[in-house]
Amino acid sequence: MQRRPTVPVGLRHRSAPASAAAVTVAVTAALLLSPSTSNAGNVATGAAASAAQVRHRVVVDGLDNPRQLSLTHDGRVVIAEAGHGSYQQKNCSGSGRSELCVGLSGKVSVLADGEVRRVMTRLLSAAGADGSFATGPDGAGKRPGGRFQAIMTYGPPEFFPEGIPGRRQTGKLVAGAGDRNRIIANVSRFEINRDPDGEGVDSNPYSLLALRNKTLVADAAGDYIAAVRRGGKIRLWATLPEYGARIDAVPTVVSLGGDGNVYVGELHSEIPKEARVWKYDRRGNVLRSWGGFTTVTGVARTKNGTLYVSELFGGDCDGDDCFPGRVVKVAPNGKRSSTNVPFPAGIVARGDRVLVSAFSISPAKGFAGNPAFSGQIWRLLF
Repeated sequence: MQRRPTVPVGLRHRSAPASAAAVTVAVTAALLLSPSTSNAGNVATGAAASAAQVRHRVVVDGLDNPRQLSLTHDGRVVIAEAGHGSYQQKNCSGSGRSELCVGLSGKVSVLADGEVRRVMTRLLSAAGADGSFATGPDGAGKRPGGRFQAIMTYGPPEFFPEGIPGRRQTGKLVAGAGDRNRIIANVSRFEINRDPDGEGVDSNPYSLLALRNKTLVADAAGDYIAAVRRGGKIRLWATLPEYGARIDAVPTVVSLGGDGNVYVGELHSEIPKEARVWKYDRRGNVLRSWGGFTTVTGVARTKNGTLYVSELFGGDCDGDDCFPGRVVKVAPNGKRSSTNVPFPAGIVARGDRVLVSAFSISPAKGFAGNPAFSGQIWRLLF
């Protein structure tokens, strides 16, 4: 591809290209396509890992901008679908690359036994007119013994047309069943009131980890992990490191490893090999980290210690007709291998079963209108 999409996360994201650096609102940043003078793969070659043609199988296609994947205790896969905004012109504003369409097309789905079932619907979504690069419920999961949950990207009220019923969802942790959704906590308000990193108010709640007694939320623009307890009380769980005046960690994923610890991945910058994956205990203490990744958007770790990392702009992409992205496998002995996956996002792994969101920036009708490039779930056969 001759143009590289702006990373679909982060309000502040000061490490983005200059053409996107001025974008300070999540719903806008998620939609812009910034021209590039080089191919995507040349910009993000990722960590040192031996390339392998790993086989894959498309488990599900026709998804609407699939983002985070998470596992329930019984092995079902929860899928956050950011939606496609709205295909009704009356719900659109702006023009060209800045056109913004807002609707209630976001949803949460469950994959079990090869079938997909919607478990939360009518969630706020914003996207370009073609439905690509949507933002909305970018993270989802299920609390053990509780309801399904979704975390909603934040955008100022003025970006949403009057009359859109879901306007109140922006920046919130939402729980529900079907189209009956209930706001649990205002995560973006926590950033507004506390500003944990002390760098000014910027919020983009992007990923969640639903545990029995609390839900952890990664605020990609705020550079911290919040803990939401029952009753909606929010406290700071961990802050991500600072990398300088113009580069932030941008945590895009928080997940539970097979060892019971918590894993956090950074988008960081689009500079190859600069992003890290962090391992925390359940109290938010750092145990260790892995470096050498590029634009991390998904992390999974199995019981045997194998680490899988999605890199949105990783891998080699030297032709005009390829898409960036790859998944890196880090074996327990540290050896790395990788396979190309177009625009990967959430990833889950249990034993040798590895599932990843592919074409995570594509609506159900497909990227650039091509149904072959719709949002998908791939099973990787390493």
